[in-house]
Amino acid sequence: MAYIGLGLALADRFMALGNLQDIDDAVTSLQASAVYTLPGDPLRAFVLKCLGDFLLRRFNDQSNINDLNDSVSLMNEANNMTPLEHLDKGEMVAGLAKALESRFKHLGTVDDLQKSLSLAHKALMLTPSGHLSRVDRLVDLGEYLSLDYKYHSNVASLNTSVTIMEEAVLLTPASHISRIARLLSLATTLEARFNCLGDVADIDRAMSLGDEAVHLMAHHNNSRSTLSALGMFLLSRFERYGTQDDLDQAVQLCRNAAHNVADVPDTRQIVHHLATVLTKCYELSGDICDLDESVSLRERVVTMIPEGHKGRPGALQNCAYSLCLRFQQFGNVPDLERSITMAQESFCLMPDNDSDKLECMRILYHSVSLDFHRLGDPSDINLCIQLAEHVVRTTPNHSPERPNRVRDLGSFLLRRFEQSGSHADLNLSISHHRAAVDLTPDDHVEKPSHLSSLGSALGKRFEQLGDLDDLNDAIEAHKRAIALTPAGDIVGNCLWLYNVTDLLCARHHRLGNLTDLERAVEIAEQVVQLFHNDHVEKPGSLDNLAGTLFFRFMRLHHSGDLNRCIDIERDALELMPMGHPGARTIMHNLAVYLFHRYQSSNDFQDLQDSYVLGKRAMSQTPDGHRDKPQFTMNHCTSLMNLQESLRFGDPQKLRDLLKAAAHSSSGPPRLRFDAASQWSRIGQVEGQDYVLNGYQLTLDLLPELAWLGVSIPDRYYQIRGVGQVARNACTAAITAGLPGRAVEWLEQGRSIIWGQLLTLRTPMHDLQAAHPSLAKKLLLLSHQLEAGGIRSIRNEAVPFSTHRLNGPLSHEITLERKNLLEEIRAKEKFDRFLLPRTLSQLSEAAVCGPVIVLNLSEDQCDALVLLPGTTMVKHLPLPEFTPELATTLAKTLQGLIQNSGARRNERLSGQRESKANTEDQFAHILAELWLKLVSPVVNALDIKVSPAQKLKRIWWCPTGVLTFLPIHAAGIYGPAETFGTKLSDFAISSYTPSLAALIEAFHRQVPRPGPVEETRLLAVAQPFVQGHAYIPGTQEEISTIEKHAIGKLPVARLDAEMATVSNVQAQMIDCSWVHFACHGAQNALEPTDSALLLADNSRLTVSNMIQMSLPQADFAFLSACQTANGSDILPDEAVHLAGGMLSAGYRSVIATMWAIMDNDAPQVAGDVYGYLLQTSKPDSRQAAEALHHAISKLRERPGSTLFAHWVPFIHVGI
Repeated sequence: MAYIGLGLALADRFMALGNLQDIDDAVTSLQASAVYTLPGDPLRAFVLKCLGDFLLRRFNDQSNINDLNDSVSLMNEANNMTPLEHLDKGEMVAGLAKALESRFKHLGTVDDLQKSLSLAHKALMLTPSGHLSRVDRLVDLGEYLSLDYKYHSNVASLNTSVTIMEEAVLLTPASHISRIARLLSLATTLEARFNCLGDVADIDRAMSLGDEAVHLMAHHNNSRSTLSALGMFLLSRFERYGTQDDLDQAVQLCRNAAHNVADVPDTRQIVHHLATVLTKCYELSGDICDLDESVSLRERVVTMIPEGHKGRPGALQNCAYSLCLRFQQFGNVPDLERSITMAQESFCLMPDNDSDKLECMRILYHSVSLDFHRLGDPSDINLCIQLAEHVVRTTPNHSPERPNRVRDLGSFLLRRFEQSGSHADLNLSISHHRAAVDLTPDDHVEKPSHLSSLGSALGKRFEQLGDLDDLNDAIEAHKRAIALTPAGDIVGNCLWLYNVTDLLCARHHRLGNLTDLERAVEIAEQVVQLFHNDHVEKPGSLDNLAGTLFFRFMRLHHSGDLNRCIDIERDALELMPMGHPGARTIMHNLAVYLFHRYQSSNDFQDLQDSYVLGKRAMSQTPDGHRDKPQFTMNHCTSLMNLQESLRFGDPQKLRDLLKAAAHSSSGPPRLRFDAASQWSRIGQVEGQDYVLNGYQLTLDLLPELAWLGVSIPDRYYQIRGVGQVARNACTAAITAGLPGRAVEWLEQGRSIIWGQLLTLRTPMHDLQAAHPSLAKKLLLLSHQLEAGGIRSIRNEAVPFSTHRLNGPLSHEITLERKNLLEEIRAKEKFDRFLLPRTLSQLSEAAVCGPVIVLNLSEDQCDALVLLPGTTMVKHLPLPEFTPELATTLAKTLQGLIQNSGARRNERLSGQRESKANTEDQFAHILAELWLKLVSPVVNALDIKVSPAQKLKRIWWCPTGVLTFLPIHAAGIYGPAETFGTKLSDFAISSYTPSLAALIEAFHRQVPRPGPVEETRLLAVAQPFVQGHAYIPGTQEEISTIEKHAIGKLPVARLDAEMATVSNVQAQMIDCSWVHFACHGAQNALEPTDSALLLADNSRLTVSNMIQMSLPQADFAFLSACQTANGSDILPDEAVHLAGGMLSAGYRSVIATMWAIMDNDAPQVAGDVYGYLLQTSKPDSRQAAEALHHAISKLRERPGSTLFAHWVPFIHVGI
C-alpha cells in the first residue's frame, strides 16, 4: 500500500509542477507495487490501471513507444480481471479505450481505433445517468467518433459525435471548469460537419457556441489547452467573417497558452496553434517578424514529434507551408527546397485515409508551383495540376473547402497556359475561377481572393486574345473584390487595388480613356503609402506605381512622369531581395523605362543601363517561362540600338534572340508576331531563305493574332500594323524572285477579317458530297462563330457577371472548329481545305480583266499584275514612286480635304471656295500618280486605245497609304491635258480590297427573291439627322432614280421617319439593289462603328453590315460622305462602309472617298441609273461603266470641273 500511496502522490505532484522525475518515480513505485500485488488480490486491477495511466502520461511527455504499448497491455489486463458488475468496470474500460486511442494517434493502427470506439460505447453503458463520470464518458466517445470521421470519412460517426457532444455540453453546468473546453469541442465538431455537408446551420451553431465559450473565459481559470482552443476558435471566426478583433484576441490567447511552455509532446498542439495564428497575421499584414516566429515555432513542433509518430506528417506539412511563405517573402532558395522536402515527406507518411491528406497535397503543390515559377520545369506544373485535380475530384461539392481547391486548380492551369499557350488550359482556368467565385458566399473572407483570381485570369485572356469583354469583366471582378474586403485587411486591399491598376492601364491603352489612366495612377499612389519598406509587398507596390506613371508618360509625354517612374523602380529593385523571382521583373521594367528615356534625351548611359538590366532579367528567366519572350523582345530593342550607336556588336545573337521569342509557345500571339517580323527584317545578311522562313512564320501566326473566338472589333484591334508586315513580306518574296509567293503572302496579310467571314460563309459542296457529317458539323460551328463575332465594343464597364457566355462559348467553338478542320484536312483531297488560297486560285480574280496589286512596303513600291488566262504574275518595279513620295502625297491630299471642310461628317452644301493653289496641288498629286505609278503599269500592259474605242475594265488593289490616293483619277490635267495623259482615257477603273473579294463576287450567282424573278431597288433618303446639316438634294436624288426605274425596276422607298435601321435592314433582305442618300460618319478610333445615319438617330454601322449575310445582294450606291474612306490604322482592311457592303454580299458598290457636294450627288446618281436602266434587264456589272459615264458628264457641267467635285466617286467590286 505504501508504494501505491507514494506513486499516487508523486503523480499528483507531477501534474501540479511538471517535474519529469516525479512521473518516473511514480512509475517505479507503481511497478514495485505491482510486483508485490499477487494475482487474485482485489487491489491488483487498481494497481495495474494506475500504472497504465502513469505510463500513458509519461509517453505523452517523452514519446517512448514502450511506455505506450505497456500501458495498453496493463490496462487490458486490469480490464480483463475486473468483473462486469464491479463498480470500477466502467473506469477500467474507459482507461483501456483511452490508451488504445493514444496508440492509434501515434501509430495509425486502425484496429486500435475500432477497439477504442467499441470500449468507449461499453464504458458509457456501464456509467449510469447522474454518475459524475458520465459526462467524461460522453466526451471521450464523441472525440473517438470524430477521429473515426477524420480518418475514415464516416459521416455517420460525425453525426453521432455531434449528438453525444451536445449531451455532454447540456450536462455541464456553466460554472464547471470544463464547460469552455466542451463548448469548443462541440463547436469544432459542428464546424467539421459544416465543412463536410455544407449546412449553414452547423457553422452558425458553432459560432454561437464559440461566442459562449469566449464569454465564459473571463469567469474561469483556464488551462493552457483551453486558452489555445479558444484562440483557434477565434481564428476560425475571423476566417469566416473577417473581424480584426477576433484575430487580435486569437493571437493574445495563443501567446498566453504557449508562454514558457515546455517542449513535450502534450504541448505541441499549443505551439502549433500559436504558429497558425501568427501565419495568418503575416498573410494579412506582411509583418516579417510574425512569419519568422511562425517558422521557428513550426520547426520546434517538428523536433517535438519523434519519427514514426502519427502527428509527424501534419507537423511537417505545417512547417512546409510557413517555409513556402518565407521563400515568397525573401526568395531564399533553401527555404523552398526544405518546404518541398518536408511536404513530400509529409505526403508519403500520411495515410491515404487521413482527411488531412488533401490539405497535405495542397501544401505540396503550392511549394512545387513556386519551384516551377522559379525554374520553369514543365513537369513541376504538370504535377501541380495532377495533384490539384485529385484534390478537387475527392472534395465533396458541398464542402466549404471546395472553392479554394477549385481556385488552386484554375491557377495552375493558367500557369501552364502561360508556358504552353494552350487555349484549352486558359479557358478551363477561367471556368474553375468562376466556379470558385460562385461557390463562395459574399460574406466569406475568401470571396475577394476568388474574385481577384478570376480577374487576373480574365486579364490574362485579354492580354492573349484581346477580347474587351474579358478586360471589362476583369476590372469589375477586382472592383468587387475591393468592395468586399474588410478595411483591416491591408494586404488584401492593396493586392486587389494594384491588380486593378494594371487592368485600368490596359483599358486606357485599348480605348484611350484618360480617366482610366488617371484613376490607375491615383490608386497606385495610395497603395504605396500603405506599406512600410520592410513589407513583402512594398517592392511590388512601387513597381506598380512606376508602371502607371510610365503609361501616363507614354500618353502625355511629361518627362517628370518618366523620371519619377525610373527613380521609383530603382527603389523597388533595391528593396527586393537578391535572387527573388520578382527581381527580374523589376529589372526588366526598369530597363524598358531607361530605354524610353534614352529615346527622349539621347543619354547614352541610359541605353547602357537598359541593356545591362534587360540582359540580366532575361538571363535569370528560365526558358519556357511566360515572361521570357517579352523580356527577350525588349532586350533586343536595347541591343539593337546599342549596336547601332557603337557600330559593332553581335548581330547573330540579336537574330537568334528574336527567333527564339518568335518560336516561343509561352508568349502572346502579338508578341510572337512582332518578334518574327523584326527577325525577318534584320535577317537579310543570312540570305533570302532565312528571311522568307521568318516571314512565313509571321504570316502563319495571323490566325492566332486575329483569333476567331473574339469579336470582330477586337480582332481589328489585334491586327493593327499587320498590313505593313505583309507588305514587307511581299517585297522580300519579290526580291527573292518569287512574285507568285509575293501575291499569296500579300493576300494572306490583308482584308484578314473579311477573309475570315468569307471562310465562315463558304459553301461546302465538295465536302458535303464526300463527308456529309463533317460538313454538317462544320457548317453549324461556322454559323455559331459568325453569329458570335459581332459583339459591340463597350467603352464603359457593364454589370459584371460570372456567367458571361458569349466570349467563352465562342472560344470553345473556335477550338472545336480548329480541331475539326484538322480532321477534314487529313482526308484525301482535302489537305488544303479552307487554307489560304494559292496563286492558281488567286489568278481567278483576273477572269474579266487585269488586276493590278500595288504593294507599298517600307522599302519600295511594286506592281504585281494578274492577267486573264494565266497563272503567271507580271512584276513591275516602280522605283520612282517611293514610300516617302506616297506618304507625302497622302498627307497633302488629307490637308486639302481638311482645308476644304470635306472631313465633316456630312455632304457639303453650296460651292466650295475655288482656290488656284488647291487645284494646283490636286493636279500635282494626280500627275505624280500618273507619271510614277499608273503610267508605267499602263505602258507595261500595252493598252492601246482611241477616243472611239470602248474602254476595257481594269481593277486596282492598292495597299497601305495607296488606299487613300485616287489612283482611278491619275493623269495630267489642266492646260497640258490631252487624250492619253490620264488613266480614264485607257480603261475604266474599279477597286477591290482583296483578290478574294473579287473572286467571290465573280463566282457568286445572285438569286432573285420572291416568286417573280426580278431585281428590286431599295431607295433610302434621310436628309436630316440631329447634329448634322440638312441635305437638300436627297429627295431630288431619289425622285430622279424613280423616274429612270419606271417600268424597269421596282423601287421600295424609305425616307424621313420611315428610314430607320430596322426598316432598312428588313427591306435589304428582299431588295438586291440599294441606294442610300444620307449622311455618312467615319469613326477613326473604332472603324467598325462608322455608319450611315438614318431616322431617329439610328445608325447602320459597318458592324451591322458585316453581320448581315444577304444571298441576293447585288449592287449598292452609297451616296454619302466618306463611304470608301478607310481607317488610317487599318489601311489594308477596307474597314469602311463600302467594305461593309461587300462583306454583306454586294458584288458591286459605288462609294465616295471623301465628302461630296449636294448638287453633284443627284446628277451623278441620275446619270448612273440612267445608264444602268437603259436596257430592259438591269445589270450591276455595268455599274463601273455607268459611273465612268456619269463622271464624264459631271465634268462637262459648268462649275463641276474642280477635282473635289468628281474625284471622290469610285467603284468597288465587279
